[in-house]
Amino acid sequence: MTKVVEKSKYKNYLKKAVENLEVANDALNKSKYNAAVSNAIHCAINAIDSLGVYYIGKRHDGKHEDAIGIIKEALTEEEYAQISKQYSTLMELKNEAEYQPDLMEEEEAEDAVKRASRILSKVREKLPK
Repeated sequence: MTKVVEKSKYKNYLKKAVENLEVANDALNKSKYNAAVSNAIHCAINAIDSLGVYYIGKRHDGKHEDAIGIIKEALTEEEYAQISKQYSTLMELKNEAEYQPDLMEEEEAEDAVKRASRILSKVREKLPK
């Protein structure tokens, strides 16, 4: 499932991604690991949406885990493989971080923030400056 979005709105998704990463880093620095992981995940989701809206005029409108497929045609095979690996690992944490009673550990938060940062960096390379 996809949703058509005006191409200029990619900037809004990018802004959300940047803000989520900033909050994730702040949370990590304050040992708020659950918030760090959740914000890292939402950074990645918004970054993927930004790329999809810019290149395809659409964002995924279903399970977040499936959103990565919409950007495949906007990337080289290598870029897609790199982003997909980072993204799928983050999505594996989403349910646990946001809905389950267990808490995130420092290592998980650090890893999530690194992965989100890598995704955002790659996405920014593909968008206008």
